[in-house]
Amino acid sequence: MCAWQLGCEAMLVALFLTILASVFWRLMDGGGLRALRDVLVTAFAATYLPLQAAFVVLMEVRGGPWPIILFILGTISNDIGGYVAGVLLGRHPMAPSVSPSKSWEGFLGSLVMSVLVVAAGMHLLGGPLWVGVCLGIVSPMLATIGDLGESLIKRDMGLKDMGTLLPGHGGIMDRLDSLVMTVPAYYMVFSLALGW
Repeated sequence: MCAWQLGCEAMLVALFLTILASVFWRLMDGGGLRALRDVLVTAFAATYLPLQAAFVVLMEVRGGPWPIILFILGTISNDIGGYVAGVLLGRHPMAPSVSPSKSWEGFLGSLVMSVLVVAAGMHLLGGPLWVGVCLGIVSPMLATIGDLGESLIKRDMGLKDMGTLLPGHGGIMDRLDSLVMTVPAYYMVFSLALGW
């Protein structure tokens, strides 16, 4: 709501107030290491999905639907390029203890596909082509960090899947992990390159 009505600054203030309320609540309930852990978990939960997803709202407010479509296509193209190159060429695991199926060849496929899609999309939006190429390079890096980070969370919690709503996909967070990590970068680049 803050992102939609008031913008980025209000969104960050809402996050700060959420974390502050969590600190006060845990201090009233008793301090110590458990309280610190609870506050950190609350801060992570408020930042990981809600804060990052609010950048999509900011994109809609400032640029309409087309930047959102490019952001989604750029991130999905990263997954598709990585999957195809990984299945066909994948020989060298990237992080076998975290995600055994991720390979360096798959990452290169992600990079190529993402650069092509994002550069073309940036050109269609009227932004500089070189900015699209740079964003297409950064996007797979962030998406991979998001994917591996979510895999680490699952392993830490002792889960194979985060949910059962999407059978065979590891849950909804397996579909969102790349998106939530890339959206702030897309928003910042769009803000600068498209003059928001």
